[in-house]
Amino acid sequence: MGSETATVRTVFHVMPHPGGGGETYVEALSRMDGYRFERAFVCPTQESEHRLTDALRALPRAGFGALRGADVLHVHGEVASALLLPAIAARRSVVTLHGLNVVRRSSGARRRVAEANLRLLVRAATRTICVAEAERDDVLEVVGPEFAPRLALIHNGVDLFVPAGAFERAATRELYDLPAEAVVGIYSGSLEQHKDPLAAARATVEAAKDGSPLVLVIAGQGPLLSELERIAESAAPGTLRLIGQHADMIPILAAADFFVLPSLREGLSFSLLEAMSLGLAPVVSDAPGNLEAVGEAAIVVRRGDVAGYAAAFRGLLGDPGERLALGERARARIAERFSAEAMVTRTREVYDEVLETRGVSSPSGALRAK
Repeated sequence: MGSETATVRTVFHVMPHPGGGGETYVEALSRMDGYRFERAFVCPTQESEHRLTDALRALPRAGFGALRGADVLHVHGEVASALLLPAIAARRSVVTLHGLNVVRRSSGARRRVAEANLRLLVRAATRTICVAEAERDDVLEVVGPEFAPRLALIHNGVDLFVPAGAFERAATRELYDLPAEAVVGIYSGSLEQHKDPLAAARATVEAAKDGSPLVLVIAGQGPLLSELERIAESAAPGTLRLIGQHADMIPILAAADFFVLPSLREGLSFSLLEAMSLGLAPVVSDAPGNLEAVGEAAIVVRRGDVAGYAAAFRGLLGDPGERLALGERARARIAERFSAEAMVTRTREVYDEVLETRGVSSPSGALRAK
């Protein structure tokens, strides 16, 4: 008697562009049992995603052929979801908002258009995933509480990585020409206005102007690169190190003493979660997603407050015990609340629910069985 073969379902992921948090998210989900993933990108680069006209031109070349045979369509972000709205409405579908960036960055007439788009997305998708409580609250404020059953709160999650030992730390510092005695901070993310790496760079220059051994490593690409290069040139040599974008930051984080994320707005940053998992002390802005991630395990600075970041860096410079304590609390928080295993398990449950759903949207936002 032959053994019965388990059914493997296909999820077709559509992301705005390669790299960034969306791709990290899909890579984490790829370990899921019972599902296989296909993927396509609306735009070939992160830079082109910022212009809707570029996204519209790229769409016919995005490689959606495999969508036809997929069991679930999973679209990431508001722009990609708006472009694929007919497919989302016609299929079993999931949308993950990843920070609600379009609504949060808009005002006036653009804000009204973004909110109308969000209402259409939540109505069209079988399920919408919010990665943070603050994001879910913002969505409900726009679409109304009657749509709460269509939303799933699933925190981003990461593996609990092993903190670097002394040998690994020394080797990484040597590789990037970082002084052994320096206190090293790392910023990792896109070099864009809403991430505000300029605040971290200027604060580092301010905190190190008395000759303190402080270095900030900046990993990423984006439109603010040239301005960051100008700041680095005006600072003491070696104070700011721009190392470009890296797909895997875990080895580089081995060189660091703290991690800084000065975002003006944020969903739930994978870069921050990875740094916390490695036991690095976090210094973050008071953006709601950051506050949700760190709890009491970080130094929190008001958004855009360069002097506040400089004071935080000076405090960490002179207090290795505080760095260690914050790092230990941060690592424990990952284990308790933001594990990759929990994210994968809960997302699998959402896929299972979506595949069991047969219905159309009722006016109340619930699903009505056919």
